Amino acid sequence: MTKSEFLALLSRRLGVTETHVQSIVNRLHSAGMVTPTRSKRHPPPIDEPDAVSILLAVLADRGLEHAADNAWTLAAAHHDGERFDAFLAQLLFGPPRYVGHLIVHREGASVVVDAAHIEFGERSEVPTRFIPGGVLMAIAAELQGATPRDADAIAAITRIQNGH
Repeated sequence: MTKSEFLALLSRRLGVTETHVQSIVNRLHSAGMVTPTRSKRHPPPIDEPDAVSILLAVLADRGLEHAADNAWTLAAAHHDGERFDAFLAQLLFGPPRYVGHLIVHREGASVVVDAAHIEFGERSEVPTRFIPGGVLMAIAAELQGATPRDADAIAAITRIQNGH
């Protein structure tokens, strides 16, 4: 999957316009968080660090002017020594896991995964974003090569296998 295909995937799955996602990515390029695409004609596949950084920035979005700072803050949120960006990378690129939901806060995240509730960083009174688990599971499946329809099926099967 190329970076532009990944941006389209995030737009479709998270309900954010492609233009806004691209604007976030432009800010990440400027901050050195994401590698710019060198060839439009032959774009390379998106790499794991860039995919994680872009998803973090979209999840933490509270305005373009702070896109990189918000992504860095969310990435660094930790639980028992594990950073949220490493956890998210495992969700996206590791074996399928059941995700109940993800709630993003200003300085952290709360996630239900494999029937366990995990808090990364600080919880605020008002969450900034709620993402149903099926959406994250489908994003991971598509990143690993599934079609959108198959990704929906994989998310549903994972939900059923985990008794949810």
